[in-house]
Amino acid sequence: MATSLLIGNGINRVTNHDASWEHVLNALVPGTLSGQALEHMKHKPFALVYEEILLTRMSNDKRVDEPAMKQRIAELVDGLQFNGLHRRVMDSPVRHVITTNYDYGFEKATRLSYPRSHLIRESKYSVFRRRAVGAKFVWHIHGEVEAPNTITLGYDQYSGYLQKLRNYATADRETKNGSPFKMGNMDFDTIPGTVYSWLDVFLRDDIHIVGLGLDYTEIDLWWAVTYKARKKAQGFHVGRTFYHDWYTREVEEQVLARRSLLRALSVEVMPRDCVNGYETAYDTFITDHLEKLND
Repeated sequence: MATSLLIGNGINRVTNHDASWEHVLNALVPGTLSGQALEHMKHKPFALVYEEILLTRMSNDKRVDEPAMKQRIAELVDGLQFNGLHRRVMDSPVRHVITTNYDYGFEKATRLSYPRSHLIRESKYSVFRRRAVGAKFVWHIHGEVEAPNTITLGYDQYSGYLQKLRNYATADRETKNGSPFKMGNMDFDTIPGTVYSWLDVFLRDDIHIVGLGLDYTEIDLWWAVTYKARKKAQGFHVGRTFYHDWYTREVEEQVLARRSLLRALSVEVMPRDCVNGYETAYDTFITDHLEKLND
Protein backbone atom coordinates (compact mmCIF):
# COMPACT_ATOMS: atom_id res chain seq x y z
CA MET A 1 0.00 0.00 0.00
CA ALA A 2 1.41 3.38 -1.00
CA THR A 3 1.76 6.13 1.61
CA SER A 4 0.61 9.69 0.99
CA LEU A 5 0.46 12.81 3.12
CA LEU A 6 -2.31 15.23 4.06
CA ILE A 7 -0.57 18.19 5.66
CA GLY A 8 -1.78 21.52 6.96
CA ASN A 9 -0.40 24.88 7.98
CA GLY A 10 1.47 23.70 11.06
CA ILE A 11 4.68 23.15 9.11
CA ASN A 12 4.64 26.80 8.00
CA ARG A 13 4.28 28.03 11.57
CA VAL A 14 7.60 26.45 12.58
CA THR A 15 9.40 29.34 10.87
CA ASN A 16 6.53 31.78 10.22
CA HIS A 17 4.98 32.58 13.58
CA ASP A 18 2.34 34.82 12.01
CA ALA A 19 1.21 32.14 9.53
CA SER A 20 -1.97 31.13 11.35
CA TRP A 21 -5.36 31.51 9.72
CA GLU A 22 -6.27 33.66 12.72
CA HIS A 23 -3.53 36.07 11.67
CA VAL A 24 -4.88 36.18 8.11
CA LEU A 25 -8.40 36.91 9.34
CA ASN A 26 -7.12 39.52 11.80
CA ALA A 27 -5.48 41.35 8.91
CA LEU A 28 -8.90 41.70 7.31
CA VAL A 29 -10.63 42.86 10.47
CA PRO A 30 -9.43 46.46 11.21
CA GLY A 31 -12.30 48.87 10.81
CA THR A 32 -14.73 46.05 10.00
CA LEU A 33 -15.97 44.35 13.16
CA SER A 34 -17.18 45.87 16.43
CA GLY A 35 -15.24 45.45 19.64
CA GLN A 36 -17.68 42.83 20.88
CA ALA A 37 -17.42 40.88 17.62
CA LEU A 38 -13.62 40.96 17.87
CA GLU A 39 -13.75 39.71 21.44
CA HIS A 40 -15.81 36.71 20.36
CA MET A 41 -13.86 35.95 17.18
CA LYS A 42 -11.59 33.27 18.61
CA HIS A 43 -14.64 31.30 19.75
CA LYS A 44 -16.25 31.22 16.29
CA PRO A 45 -15.63 28.77 13.42
CA PHE A 46 -13.12 30.46 11.13
CA ALA A 47 -15.17 29.83 7.96
CA LEU A 48 -18.08 31.74 9.47
CA VAL A 49 -15.80 34.52 10.75
CA TYR A 50 -14.76 35.00 7.13
CA GLU A 51 -18.42 35.29 6.11
CA GLU A 52 -18.99 37.75 8.96
CA ILE A 53 -16.10 39.95 7.82
CA LEU A 54 -17.15 39.83 4.16
CA LEU A 55 -20.83 40.55 4.77
CA THR A 56 -20.09 43.33 7.28
CA ARG A 57 -17.82 45.00 4.75
CA MET A 58 -20.37 44.65 1.97
CA SER A 59 -23.14 46.14 4.12
CA ASN A 60 -20.93 49.14 4.90
CA ASP A 61 -19.57 49.63 1.39
CA LYS A 62 -21.24 48.17 -1.71
CA ARG A 63 -17.95 48.51 -3.61
CA VAL A 64 -16.32 45.82 -1.46
CA ASP A 65 -16.15 42.49 -3.24
CA GLU A 66 -14.88 39.04 -2.38
CA PRO A 67 -12.21 38.82 -5.11
CA ALA A 68 -10.45 41.84 -3.58
CA MET A 69 -10.47 40.19 -0.15
CA LYS A 70 -9.06 36.98 -1.56
CA GLN A 71 -6.36 38.89 -3.41
CA ARG A 72 -5.35 40.44 -0.08
CA ILE A 73 -5.24 36.98 1.52
CA ALA A 74 -3.07 35.69 -1.33
CA GLU A 75 -0.64 38.58 -0.80
CA LEU A 76 -0.39 37.83 2.92
CA VAL A 77 0.25 34.13 2.36
CA ASP A 78 2.64 34.52 -0.58
CA GLY A 79 5.35 35.92 1.69
CA LEU A 80 5.63 32.79 3.84
CA GLN A 81 9.10 31.24 3.95
CA PHE A 82 9.71 27.53 3.46
CA ASN A 83 12.05 25.62 5.76
CA GLY A 84 14.13 22.46 5.85
CA LEU A 85 11.11 20.40 6.87
CA HIS A 86 9.38 21.23 3.59
CA ARG A 87 12.49 20.04 1.75
CA ARG A 88 12.66 16.77 3.68
CA VAL A 89 9.01 16.02 2.92
CA MET A 90 9.70 16.54 -0.77
CA ASP A 91 12.90 14.47 -0.63
CA SER A 92 11.02 11.54 0.92
CA PRO A 93 9.57 8.68 -1.18
CA VAL A 94 6.02 10.05 -0.82
CA ARG A 95 4.70 10.83 -4.30
CA HIS A 96 1.47 12.65 -3.41
CA VAL A 97 1.54 15.57 -0.96
CA ILE A 98 -2.03 16.75 -0.32
CA THR A 99 -2.09 20.13 1.41
CA THR A 100 -4.65 22.66 2.60
CA ASN A 101 -2.00 25.38 2.28
CA TYR A 102 -2.35 28.05 -0.39
CA ASP A 103 1.38 28.82 -0.61
CA TYR A 104 4.09 26.98 -2.52
CA GLY A 105 6.44 26.16 0.34
CA PHE A 106 6.82 22.51 -0.63
CA GLU A 107 7.43 23.33 -4.28
CA LYS A 108 9.88 26.16 -3.61
CA ALA A 109 11.87 24.03 -1.17
CA THR A 110 12.93 21.71 -4.00
CA ARG A 111 14.38 24.55 -6.12
CA LEU A 112 12.65 22.88 -9.09
CA SER A 113 9.98 24.30 -11.36
CA TYR A 114 6.41 23.50 -10.35
CA PRO A 115 4.10 23.87 -13.35
CA ARG A 116 0.35 23.45 -13.11
CA SER A 117 -0.66 19.84 -13.64
CA HIS A 118 -4.44 20.04 -13.23
CA LEU A 119 -6.16 17.06 -14.84
CA ILE A 120 -9.30 19.17 -15.30
CA ARG A 121 -9.36 22.95 -15.41
CA GLU A 122 -11.09 24.56 -12.41
CA SER A 123 -11.74 28.25 -11.81
CA LYS A 124 -13.11 28.14 -8.25
CA TYR A 125 -12.84 24.69 -6.68
CA SER A 126 -9.89 22.35 -6.23
CA VAL A 127 -10.89 18.74 -6.79
CA PHE A 128 -8.10 18.33 -9.37
CA ARG A 129 -5.77 21.22 -8.50
CA ARG A 130 -2.13 20.18 -8.32
CA ARG A 131 1.44 21.13 -9.19
CA ALA A 132 4.03 18.77 -10.67
CA VAL A 133 7.43 18.81 -8.98
CA GLY A 134 9.66 16.31 -10.71
CA ALA A 135 7.89 12.96 -10.33
CA LYS A 136 5.81 14.19 -7.38
CA PHE A 137 2.52 16.04 -7.13
CA VAL A 138 1.48 18.69 -4.61
CA TRP A 139 -2.32 18.93 -4.42
CA HIS A 140 -3.62 22.33 -3.25
CA ILE A 141 -7.06 21.17 -2.19
CA HIS A 142 -8.14 24.49 -0.64
CA GLY A 143 -6.84 26.67 -3.45
CA GLU A 144 -3.58 28.41 -4.28
CA VAL A 145 -1.96 31.83 -4.22
CA GLU A 146 -1.69 32.23 -7.99
CA ALA A 147 -5.45 31.75 -8.36
CA PRO A 148 -6.95 33.81 -5.49
CA ASN A 149 -10.53 32.96 -6.45
CA THR A 150 -9.83 29.34 -5.51
CA ILE A 151 -8.84 30.16 -1.92
CA THR A 152 -11.31 28.33 0.30
CA LEU A 153 -12.13 30.14 3.53
CA GLY A 154 -15.83 30.96 3.63
CA TYR A 155 -18.69 28.65 4.48
CA ASP A 156 -20.33 29.25 1.10
CA GLN A 157 -17.28 28.05 -0.81
CA TYR A 158 -16.76 25.06 1.48
CA SER A 159 -20.36 24.02 0.80
CA GLY A 160 -20.00 24.37 -2.96
CA TYR A 161 -16.70 22.50 -2.88
CA LEU A 162 -18.21 19.61 -0.95
CA GLN A 163 -21.00 19.38 -3.51
CA LYS A 164 -18.45 19.14 -6.35
CA LEU A 165 -16.38 16.58 -4.46
CA ARG A 166 -19.32 14.38 -3.60
CA ASN A 167 -20.74 14.53 -7.12
CA TYR A 168 -17.38 13.39 -8.48
CA ALA A 169 -17.05 10.56 -5.97
CA THR A 170 -20.56 9.14 -6.14
CA ALA A 171 -21.67 9.69 -9.75
CA ASP A 172 -23.05 6.37 -11.00
CA ARG A 173 -21.55 6.62 -14.44
CA GLU A 174 -18.46 5.49 -16.28
CA THR A 175 -17.08 8.60 -17.89
CA LYS A 176 -13.61 9.99 -18.34
CA ASN A 177 -14.31 12.32 -15.41
CA GLY A 178 -15.65 9.71 -13.01
CA SER A 179 -13.71 8.51 -9.96
CA PRO A 180 -11.37 5.66 -10.98
CA PHE A 181 -11.33 4.43 -7.37
CA LYS A 182 -15.10 3.96 -7.52
CA MET A 183 -14.66 2.02 -10.77
CA GLY A 184 -12.12 -0.29 -9.14
CA ASN A 185 -9.05 1.14 -10.90
CA MET A 186 -6.33 1.34 -8.24
CA ASP A 187 -3.48 2.07 -10.66
CA PHE A 188 -4.96 5.37 -11.79
CA ASP A 189 -1.78 7.38 -11.21
CA THR A 190 0.36 5.08 -13.37
CA ILE A 191 -1.84 5.01 -16.48
CA PRO A 192 -1.26 7.97 -18.83
CA GLY A 193 -4.37 9.99 -19.55
CA THR A 194 -6.34 8.79 -16.53
CA VAL A 195 -8.27 11.56 -14.79
CA TYR A 196 -8.20 11.27 -11.00
CA SER A 197 -8.42 13.58 -8.00
CA TRP A 198 -6.81 13.96 -4.61
CA LEU A 199 -9.80 12.09 -3.19
CA ASP A 200 -8.85 8.95 -5.13
CA VAL A 201 -5.37 9.13 -3.59
CA PHE A 202 -6.87 9.74 -0.14
CA LEU A 203 -9.12 6.68 -0.42
CA ARG A 204 -6.58 4.28 -1.88
CA ASP A 205 -3.42 5.10 0.07
CA ASP A 206 -2.31 4.94 3.66
CA ILE A 207 -2.70 8.59 4.67
CA HIS A 208 -0.82 10.42 7.40
CA ILE A 209 -2.61 13.61 8.50
CA VAL A 210 -0.28 16.05 10.22
CA GLY A 211 -0.19 19.75 11.07
CA LEU A 212 -3.92 20.01 10.57
CA GLY A 213 -6.41 21.02 13.26
CA LEU A 214 -9.43 19.56 11.43
CA ASP A 215 -11.80 22.38 12.26
CA TYR A 216 -15.37 21.12 11.98
CA THR A 217 -16.11 23.75 9.33
CA GLU A 218 -13.65 21.96 7.03
CA ILE A 219 -16.58 19.87 5.88
CA ASP A 220 -14.78 18.60 2.79
CA LEU A 221 -12.15 16.87 4.93
CA TRP A 222 -14.62 15.45 7.41
CA TRP A 223 -16.72 14.15 4.53
CA ALA A 224 -13.65 12.53 2.93
CA VAL A 225 -12.77 10.78 6.20
CA THR A 226 -16.38 9.63 6.64
CA TYR A 227 -16.66 8.46 3.03
CA LYS A 228 -13.47 6.41 3.39
CA ALA A 229 -14.82 4.81 6.58
CA ARG A 230 -18.10 3.97 4.84
CA LYS A 231 -16.26 2.39 1.92
CA LYS A 232 -14.21 0.31 4.34
CA ALA A 233 -17.39 -0.84 6.09
CA GLN A 234 -18.84 -1.80 2.70
CA GLY A 235 -15.87 -4.04 1.98
CA PHE A 236 -13.86 -1.77 -0.31
CA HIS A 237 -10.09 -2.07 -0.10
CA VAL A 238 -9.01 1.31 1.25
CA GLY A 239 -5.83 2.50 2.88
CA ARG A 240 -5.39 3.23 6.56
CA THR A 241 -5.67 6.77 7.92
CA PHE A 242 -3.46 8.12 10.71
CA TYR A 243 -4.11 11.40 12.49
CA HIS A 244 -1.08 12.81 14.30
CA ASP A 245 -2.60 14.83 17.14
CA TRP A 246 0.07 17.01 18.71
CA TYR A 247 -0.32 19.08 21.85
CA THR A 248 1.80 21.15 24.25
CA ARG A 249 -0.45 21.48 27.27
CA GLU A 250 -3.25 19.68 29.06
CA VAL A 251 -5.57 18.07 26.54
CA GLU A 252 -8.98 19.74 26.58
CA GLU A 253 -12.31 17.95 26.49
CA GLN A 254 -13.02 19.08 22.94
CA VAL A 255 -9.78 17.47 21.75
CA LEU A 256 -10.71 14.19 23.44
CA ALA A 257 -14.12 14.38 21.77
CA ARG A 258 -12.51 14.86 18.35
CA ARG A 259 -10.23 11.89 18.93
CA SER A 260 -13.22 9.74 19.86
CA LEU A 261 -15.04 10.82 16.71
CA LEU A 262 -12.04 10.13 14.49
CA ARG A 263 -11.59 6.65 15.94
CA ALA A 264 -15.25 5.93 15.21
CA LEU A 265 -14.47 6.90 11.60
CA SER A 266 -11.69 4.27 11.38
CA VAL A 267 -8.89 6.81 11.88
CA GLU A 268 -5.90 5.72 13.95
CA VAL A 269 -5.19 8.63 16.30
CA MET A 270 -1.55 9.09 17.31
CA PRO A 271 -1.26 11.62 20.17
CA ARG A 272 2.12 13.22 20.87
CA ASP A 273 3.20 15.55 23.64
CA CYS A 274 5.31 18.21 21.91
CA VAL A 275 7.05 19.32 25.08
CA ASN A 276 10.26 19.72 23.05
CA GLY A 277 8.59 21.88 20.42
CA TYR A 278 6.81 21.33 17.14
CA GLU A 279 9.98 21.44 15.06
CA THR A 280 11.25 18.39 16.93
CA ALA A 281 7.89 16.68 16.41
CA TYR A 282 8.05 17.26 12.64
CA ASP A 283 11.65 16.05 12.56
CA THR A 284 10.67 12.80 14.29
CA PHE A 285 7.55 12.35 12.15
CA ILE A 286 9.45 12.75 8.88
CA THR A 287 12.18 10.38 10.04
CA ASP A 288 9.84 7.67 11.31
CA HIS A 289 6.99 7.79 8.81
CA LEU A 290 8.31 9.25 5.55
CA GLU A 291 12.06 8.78 5.17
CA LYS A 292 11.91 5.18 6.41
CA LEU A 293 9.75 4.31 3.42
CA ASN A 294 13.09 3.97 1.63
CA ASP A 295 14.05 1.04 3.88
